[in-house]
Amino acid sequence: MGKTRFFNKPARRERSVPTQCVPALAPSTPAQRESFTPYITREEAIEGVMSGKYVRGTVAINKKYSSAICFVRNAKQWNDVDILIEGKTDRNRAFNGDVVIVEIKPEEEWKSKDKEKPTNHDAAAVTSVHIRSREEDMKLPKDQRSKLPDNRPVCRALAVLQSRNKQAEEDPLADAPKPNLSKDMLITGRIVHIWKQDHQTKHVARALGPAERKTWIRFASYDDKYPHIEVHRNDLKEFQPLLENTEGFLVYLELMREWGDKRFFPQARILKLLGAADQVEVESRAILVQNGTDYTDEFDEECMKVIPDKVPIPSEAELLKEGRRDMRLGAKHERFVCTIDPATARDLDDALSCHDLGGGHYRVSVHIADVCTFVPFGSALDQEALKRATSVYLVQKVIPMLPRKLCEEHCSLNTLGDKLAFTVEWVMDAKGNITSEWMGQTVIRNQCKLAYENAQSIIDGNFDPNSIDLAHISPSRRAWTVERIKESVKGLWKIAEHIRAARHARGALSLNQAKMYFDFEDYNSNMAPKGWHMHETAEANWLVEEFMVLANARVTEKCIEYCPEVSLARYHSPPDASRFESLIKALGEQGLKLNVGSGKALSTSLDNISKHPQIEAIRALTIRCMMLAKYCCTSESADHSLSHFALNLPLYTHFTSPIRRYADLVVHRVLKVALEIEALVKRKLREGVAEEDIVVTPDDVPSGYLLLPEADVTEIALRCNTRKEEARKASDQSIVLYYCLYLQSLYKRWEADGRTEYKERHKATLTKVQEKSFNIFVESLGLDRELFHDNGHKDQRWLGTNKKNAKQGSMCIQWEEGLFEEASVLHRWDVLVWYKKESKNLDFVCQICPPDRSTLISEKEAEAACPPKLPTGEKGDRKGGGK
Repeated sequence: MGKTRFFNKPARRERSVPTQCVPALAPSTPAQRESFTPYITREEAIEGVMSGKYVRGTVAINKKYSSAICFVRNAKQWNDVDILIEGKTDRNRAFNGDVVIVEIKPEEEWKSKDKEKPTNHDAAAVTSVHIRSREEDMKLPKDQRSKLPDNRPVCRALAVLQSRNKQAEEDPLADAPKPNLSKDMLITGRIVHIWKQDHQTKHVARALGPAERKTWIRFASYDDKYPHIEVHRNDLKEFQPLLENTEGFLVYLELMREWGDKRFFPQARILKLLGAADQVEVESRAILVQNGTDYTDEFDEECMKVIPDKVPIPSEAELLKEGRRDMRLGAKHERFVCTIDPATARDLDDALSCHDLGGGHYRVSVHIADVCTFVPFGSALDQEALKRATSVYLVQKVIPMLPRKLCEEHCSLNTLGDKLAFTVEWVMDAKGNITSEWMGQTVIRNQCKLAYENAQSIIDGNFDPNSIDLAHISPSRRAWTVERIKESVKGLWKIAEHIRAARHARGALSLNQAKMYFDFEDYNSNMAPKGWHMHETAEANWLVEEFMVLANARVTEKCIEYCPEVSLARYHSPPDASRFESLIKALGEQGLKLNVGSGKALSTSLDNISKHPQIEAIRALTIRCMMLAKYCCTSESADHSLSHFALNLPLYTHFTSPIRRYADLVVHRVLKVALEIEALVKRKLREGVAEEDIVVTPDDVPSGYLLLPEADVTEIALRCNTRKEEARKASDQSIVLYYCLYLQSLYKRWEADGRTEYKERHKATLTKVQEKSFNIFVESLGLDRELFHDNGHKDQRWLGTNKKNAKQGSMCIQWEEGLFEEASVLHRWDVLVWYKKESKNLDFVCQICPPDRSTLISEKEAEAACPPKLPTGEKGDRKGGGK
């Protein structure tokens, strides 16, 4: 065969592999010779899509590759309709993320699906804002054109931007007919061509068995969305430790580009031996790679060369020319600025100031790091930031979106010097009613870095000035500084209380959950934690949150007002009411009601049961029933509402964390252009130009080059959505990893002391029942754990395999011959948790304790509660792929 090709061939090879080490690929076994159907050609794919015979979409494997189903979706063309791909044969070697060509099966092979029950909004529901295209708006009378929530008209001066996306322009399927796909049925199909291989090519994996006497060694990727991977034995010769102990090490490998139709598994070559499977850094690397973070905190020279040595503070003349306000103490627009963050935070991207103006009015300012000044548009640094899209927070470290020179020094609003900021400022009364607003770039200096605990002590009235660092303040001004700090925090809290109460009265949800934090002897070491604690948000967190939410919402409106079709929004769709059925039923059996008719109804219901002993589990379940909030281009308002259900806001975006989120950086750029367009339009109006005659192109304003066309904004939104979810999963998995380390160290200490009982006891709640597994929420840990019905590994004490009714969210556990325990959603158990020392990697056991024998039911009663499943094919069931 010809030379083997690889995805994303690294610029610097970690080793070279002789050609003879990569043998011709024979079929895996004789029985698997006809495993897959050969692909149609690219020309046949183009002809088929253009004729309507085929459709193009992206593969989405929601759970594990071994799952019998996956979906193909195309959010732009199909309006949230997914095509169901059943079985590995119809999936035809496609990986998660690949762009594929699908042949839709005959209608008689489609599946019926449960009717979705959309939430019925009552009068308290948030107003939906629809932004028409410029062409549509200009045909309407002025009073009927697109408006903001407060009835301000959207300015239609900005001309339509032409796409810069060359790839889209060269797409031969760009003009393909839009398929007419039914929403009433679950459409099925088969993949016939890989249009674009867009999957993860490098993986952390571990062998499934010893290498001796095997030609092909099978490895399992740490990413469950990928199949087992085969590596030829010759490829292990350079890694002697791996040959001697194949299962004891993790490897870094790269998938081969081709997966032949006669091979049951894809092939790969090993790039690097990472280390022993139970080492924390190796396991952390595995977590990062499997969640799309295949990079470190290092940036290449091309990215670093655009970063200045020092923060470039403009002169007075330059400030005037830029229109940047000087808000340092002593200047005309001086503001007393403080930051409030976690005590260990180093990337401080937001600050606040508050001044009592008298007469019941306050001047409140939100200052955000002006990151876009340091990240040149289109530069190598900009492209790398987009690739990363977000910082990833593990327990022991942060993988930053931007170089530490920026996120911890130049852009971080610390107390060590003057900083460039983007400021949103209001004059408002004590209830948060805004009377005037200003937005623009500024220069500030942070007077004090407060931890949340410091701010909380000021709110509670027990503040100790010695608890904060004022070394940068001259001794003669420290007493005055302390008083200003206290005045600022008290003023901010007074207003935030009213804003929060009003927002929640309108129907905003508060679903914050306690999070596990670890206690270390030395935070910077790789030692196991000595303990853990659950951290809950307090008033100081809410104080900051309220003003950040307000700034985000107001910035969204300003961007849409002047850049209506090319801004970036963050929307949150109302939940499908059917997702709540099992939770509503479980609470109803306890005499409690959960009303999901609107955000306000749901918020009120949760408030009414806030003292429930399982409230943390109920909140966790509620969150899982919600749709995911997503970024989108504002032009998509024709397809879906831009409103945010959980926050009960008609328009929203992310503006306040540009150090760690690329979406915020995009919004900063759009806001900068919007403010320039606003100034130009108002100047032209003062000069007597009719509003209808004002047309602004990007070339007419200094920062116009920062604007992106709709297609480009949509592409960035999709990237940010994916990376945000991957970063969240990595953070959650890091917490589980360090809890395993804690349990391991606990086991070793107790073993050294000669003790045999080293198990922790916790309460756990049943949250979900599936065909092969079920989920429990360990309340005191805030952790979700998946357990399998089949007790094949003997970690549990029940017998055999549980009976289950996944549709009804119920199951029956056999604890003794003929005796079962019935359990449905919100059923509660005691569980024992301990380190699983037999595991080849860091893991722990979560064992359910048997109930009192008097509560068990007979097998006949268990059969009635969980009747045998209907034969496959009687009714289609859509499993989690809809949204």
